[in-house]
Amino acid sequence: MALLLGTPEQHELKDPTLELDERRLQSWLAGLPVLNPVESLRLVVNALEPLNEQRLAFDKRLRLLGLYRLTARRLYETAEPLRLRQQPLSRQQRQDTIDHVERLCLAMANGFKIVVKELYAAGVHGKDAARFGRVVYWALQQLAACLLHSYRFYRPEPPYVFLELNQLYRLARHHGVHNHAEADEHSETKTTLAAVYQASCLLALTDPFSIEEGQADRYFRSLLHYAADIRIVPGNSWPDRPEGLYFIDLQSDSRPRHCVLLDSPAAGDDPHILDARSALQQMHNALAALPADRRRQRTETGLLKELLPEVTPQDKRGSERRPDGRWIDVVVGLEPVCDWINAFRRGEQAAARRWSVKDVSEQGYRLAWDESAASLLQVGDLVCVVADSDQDRQDFQLLLVRWVCDERDQGTQLGVEKLQGVPNPVRIVIPGDADASTHPALFLPSGGRGSLARLLAPSEVYEENRALRVYVGEREIAVRCGVRVAQGAGFDCFEFLAGG
Repeated sequence: MALLLGTPEQHELKDPTLELDERRLQSWLAGLPVLNPVESLRLVVNALEPLNEQRLAFDKRLRLLGLYRLTARRLYETAEPLRLRQQPLSRQQRQDTIDHVERLCLAMANGFKIVVKELYAAGVHGKDAARFGRVVYWALQQLAACLLHSYRFYRPEPPYVFLELNQLYRLARHHGVHNHAEADEHSETKTTLAAVYQASCLLALTDPFSIEEGQADRYFRSLLHYAADIRIVPGNSWPDRPEGLYFIDLQSDSRPRHCVLLDSPAAGDDPHILDARSALQQMHNALAALPADRRRQRTETGLLKELLPEVTPQDKRGSERRPDGRWIDVVVGLEPVCDWINAFRRGEQAAARRWSVKDVSEQGYRLAWDESAASLLQVGDLVCVVADSDQDRQDFQLLLVRWVCDERDQGTQLGVEKLQGVPNPVRIVIPGDADASTHPALFLPSGGRGSLARLLAPSEVYEENRALRVYVGEREIAVRCGVRVAQGAGFDCFEFLAGG
């Protein structure tokens, strides 16, 4: 069988900067600056990439890559979005960290792919099969980590990642090593090569650019948990009810597709059907065993919604989009919005980001920013238009981020939904709180047609029927929390009733 795996060209030249002595390499990795992950990532990536270009015996390469694996795993975890924002880094340092983690995953995958190709060329026989399975597993695992890293930061998949995931799984299946399993360092449960591949395929079907931050990781872990009930079988046709079936072409660079959205039989060079019906039924059973108020909090709820789409997808926009072209100034985040509006009303100048409006509908906008939004924006963020190039003055317009697509060095596009009402900054105190903290909030007047006025406040404020004190300037108003009408990244929007 042909093997389509891209690897760096190798040479016989001895690079004096490469550390090929295993003891010295282990000592160097142990001495990396723990408190400076940005520098550690740079050093490791700059060592791994030349290593992949140096011709070595495959057993020597494997021993060196084995030493890099634990360090690579640790550095990968430092770039989880929440952890990254908690570190005292500049925007450029955050961007460099995200870029370097992608390069790290691809460099580790390239190293293992080199060994896979060499073992495959030499022929896989008997006792070699176990070692071959391990190396294919490690290569596929690194590509899956790279895919997840992209989804964490709302980035498109790296080029050819699905081609190589498909090729590695096809190769493992051909040699009967697709059930090779290894224990995760955070769990005693072993995960098979097939499970990692299946979870990666299904994760790509969950519209990762429209899910809240951290959800991609939760989806992936949950899919691994249910992977034992997933099958992949050869074929390109399916019965009349294809819900829970997904089409895969193992000789293509295509992500999986919902069979419910395709005509049977589907064309492909090496067609297979991923059958997740049993796994989805297990998810449904797990939710059915829970009280109704807890189901919406479970990861399975989101997975079922994404993996069982309607046969005729509805247009999410709800109204026609019109080309635009304006430039607008925006502020991101609840507290910055409050600060900006207050500063504006005092006649002070405050910083804002400048975005272009690609198109507009009754519900919202499609916006573009010429920089990467990695680690700066997430689905559910609050955005406020504070200046419009087409008008001398405009009432402030609140927007909620619904999807983000970060094209790396080509800028960012995002879709935002309008929140009705002109925002006015207020302050909120929760009576009885031990520290009596004052929370910034926005008051949104009634939107008409029977709707009530709303408050938009930090997520720790809202609790149904909770008494609050709202301060508008020097005026104090006693209110109670009513129905929550929207949620975002770190805030709740809820109706309120007068009287504490």
